[in-house]
Amino acid sequence: MERTIEMTHLIRTTALVAAMATAAAAGSQVSEIDVTADLSAIENYEAAKAWTSLETDLETALAKNLVGQIAGEDAGEAAEIHIEIDSVALASNFKQALGVGEWMLKGDVDIDMPDASKDMRYDLTVSADQVNAYYPEGTDPAAVSVDSEVFYNAIIDAFASNVASKLK
Repeated sequence: MERTIEMTHLIRTTALVAAMATAAAAGSQVSEIDVTADLSAIENYEAAKAWTSLETDLETALAKNLVGQIAGEDAGEAAEIHIEIDSVALASNFKQALGVGEWMLKGDVDIDMPDASKDMRYDLTVSADQVNAYYPEGTDPAAVSVDSEVFYNAIIDAFASNVASKLK
């Protein structure tokens, strides 16, 4: 009886490990990540100063999120990610406190999958309300300013994480 229980446990554990390995390998391979931002999308001077390398930084954050899924040159068909940033707005802390301004990054996301029936196209807006989870531990969100590297990294990470989650 004890041997039967051990064997059942071993079979369940093996099945679980196999399922986890399959799930880990199930993420789509990605051959291209392309982010473009129309300079007119940057709606104010503070945003323009703080977000000078937005395209490169968002591409890098996506690649980090998809590190095990980047396709090699010899790989077959793979997904392609194209993002066009529509709007970047950074309200001043004063406007934000008054409730008349909002920090946000908005873009059109186009994920072309090898199987065209699985393509994804959607608008994504990430605002200040959604980035608290991406701040380093111990950060006081009320103390984060519009030109802060902490805020910039958090909103980039939140945007990239959302896109990457579609390919996991």
